[in-house]
Amino acid sequence: MSSQVRENLQKFFVLGVSYRKTALDVRGQFSLTQMDQEALLRDAKDQGVEGLIVLSTCNRTEIYAHSSDMDLVINLFLNYCKGSEEDFRCNGYTIQGSECIKHIYEVCSGIDSQIVGDFQIVGQVKNAYQLSENYQLINSFLNRLFSFVFKASKKIKNETELSRGAASVSHAAVQYIKDKVDDLESTNYLLFGTGDIGKDTCSNLVKHMANRSLTLVNRSVEKAEALANKFDINYCSMTHLTEEVEKAEVIIVATGAPHSTLMKEHFENTKKCKLVLDLSVPRNVDLAVDSLENVTVVSVDELSKHTSETMHQRLNCVPQAEEIIDDSIREFYAWLEVTFLSPVIMALKEDLNKIRDKELDYHRSKMSPEELKRVEKITSNLMNKIARACINHLKGHHQTQSTPMETLNMIFHEPETK
Repeated sequence: MSSQVRENLQKFFVLGVSYRKTALDVRGQFSLTQMDQEALLRDAKDQGVEGLIVLSTCNRTEIYAHSSDMDLVINLFLNYCKGSEEDFRCNGYTIQGSECIKHIYEVCSGIDSQIVGDFQIVGQVKNAYQLSENYQLINSFLNRLFSFVFKASKKIKNETELSRGAASVSHAAVQYIKDKVDDLESTNYLLFGTGDIGKDTCSNLVKHMANRSLTLVNRSVEKAEALANKFDINYCSMTHLTEEVEKAEVIIVATGAPHSTLMKEHFENTKKCKLVLDLSVPRNVDLAVDSLENVTVVSVDELSKHTSETMHQRLNCVPQAEEIIDDSIREFYAWLEVTFLSPVIMALKEDLNKIRDKELDYHRSKMSPEELKRVEKITSNLMNKIARACINHLKGHHQTQSTPMETLNMIFHEPETK
């Protein structure tokens, strides 16, 4: 890899927190709402950041940046999240260059997901990419990199078993319920929140339980109604949340809010035991609920540990997925090399054409139109062969030298004489 490409790669970095190093309660402090993400992107654009993408999910909050000023990006992140600089130093991370390239591939393929092979992440990354594109923060580097990443992710999904079988967070929640609840058919279920995770959970509940004793509650009653009609189940407005909490034995919270949405007061009339699954980050079930005698609260981190043999099958597919990733990374690096050489190659062709045109002009008056046509064809073919030979030489030179334009100057430009 040439020194110029290495320098360009060092401008690409990721910073953030994830499930690998950071506990759920701390991770929630670094979560960014949609409004926070947009404000951060606007600020980054105003401060001249070249390229930046913000990703905030239940497993991680990460910022991918192509910029010479890492400190600026870190400060932007800390300005818009609730976590402190000290918390970030203790729990966060920064990854640069080639390691960062590998990291983003592993994130988008599901290899680096809390539940390996959870393919929901690539959709979340695509949404984050689109949001950055709306704010004109996708430069040519990020554009081409994520094009390669998304293509590799699709290939992994289609050609490996990494994402086969049900093992998403929503499925883990359903599996947990099946393992912990004795009488699935007579149990009353409440699903609070009908966003992406809520919809997925609802689908899994209906599919695996064959139980219609499920009620949906959502801030937007219209969204709850639409999803309830799709699966022929019940729904109600937020004003009846306390009543529905009282009736349900199993409550799944997938509201995805930046604050608690299910409070201790919602359980004021509770006498029977309840199982509460919180799929949100930060936690949307108030910590005070944990202290209630008849209520068991299970977090998203605990659910992620509760997986079936599907996970073992997926882990066996990781080497195959990594081969696809390695091939794609090599293609991306080749693109970087060619991109750096493009202006040099254009200059080379211009120099060759100038030489050819000068010679043809000198002999033009001495040739008939037929002779000139033949000579133009011969010299064109000759210039193309010389160009290919020089381009191959430049590519080889580029691997070991820092200034390929100097090579071009040595070949085609005579030194000035005094």
